[in-house]
Amino acid sequence: MNICFYNVTATTHFGGLETYCWEAGHALAARGHRVTIIAGEGGAARQPDVELAAFPFIDRTRFPNLGTRFRKLMERLSFARRAAPYLASAGFDAVIINKPFDMPALGWARWRGMSASTMFRSGGTDFFLGDRWFAAAVDHWVSTSRYNADQITTRYHRPVTLIPNGVDTRLFVPGQRNAALRRRWSVPEAAPLVISVGRLVGWKGLHVVVDALAGLGKAHYLIVGEGGERRRLEEMARRLGIADRVHFTGRVSHDQLPETLREADLFVQPSIGEEAFGISVVEAMACGVPVLASRNGGLVEVVEDGKTGRLLPPGDAPAWRAALAALLAAPETRMTMGQAARERADGEFTWAANARKLEQLIMERTA
Repeated sequence: MNICFYNVTATTHFGGLETYCWEAGHALAARGHRVTIIAGEGGAARQPDVELAAFPFIDRTRFPNLGTRFRKLMERLSFARRAAPYLASAGFDAVIINKPFDMPALGWARWRGMSASTMFRSGGTDFFLGDRWFAAAVDHWVSTSRYNADQITTRYHRPVTLIPNGVDTRLFVPGQRNAALRRRWSVPEAAPLVISVGRLVGWKGLHVVVDALAGLGKAHYLIVGEGGERRRLEEMARRLGIADRVHFTGRVSHDQLPETLREADLFVQPSIGEEAFGISVVEAMACGVPVLASRNGGLVEVVEDGKTGRLLPPGDAPAWRAALAALLAAPETRMTMGQAARERADGEFTWAANARKLEQLIMERTA
């Protein structure tokens, strides 16, 4: 089959949504399908077996600040102006979108004669006024977690199939640590190290861990990713007197993430906003790292509290400090949790399994 993932940020951002497009596409290509990602100009293909069709767009920051969702919608409509004609005429058998903001493009392509089976694979709740008008353009509805599936059903009144995101369990594996990495980050070789990976935005809750770290003695915190929250986090660390124990790497390429994650004693996902799934959480689990995550959204379906890590109250710095202190002081418990985390990632969350289920749904619609 000729399968398309349509997402403007697939080339310009580095987050869970972008990882999904390239990794699920790669897994489908490995099953013999032709896969194309339609994305914005400004970046290169991230998998050798996935084709890229890039089109210009207007960055969201250039639109009036009438709210984040307004800006995201306008960015994607500016992209659709150039990309949707190609979407309509390229002869795809299946098209997968991930944001409600792309439903208008899907509806327009259908109106122009596109016969592809269409799928909305949800990873959040970026709804907007009028999005329900375009719901008829979607043949099949998919979500990464039961929590998000319920939100989608409530919004659009459609049945939703659950297909969890995945991880490349051949790339993300437990392994030996690399002292050179810690020297590069200015982290002492024997220091307890907590790591997070993701966009540096307020709702990710990274400030909760910075706050918690102030009472954790020798522990260090490595923040992997880019975003507008970095300056605030740096200022917070200086104010708390722990700037020498909070480290920022910037963006780390996906193929270098495993060796970064293997340096962690604990992985943290302290989100104060809703997480539909949490791909970086599963990547850490695949590397045998226990996870502390907010008891929030789809994260409760990924992390098994007390077995593969801990689920903690969102935004409660004292609770996070206590949990971090307890696990950093218990290496045997961390080892047991890390082993269980790897087993769960390998058994429940792989891109190969994700691709098989996507393929099955697509074939049902095209048969």
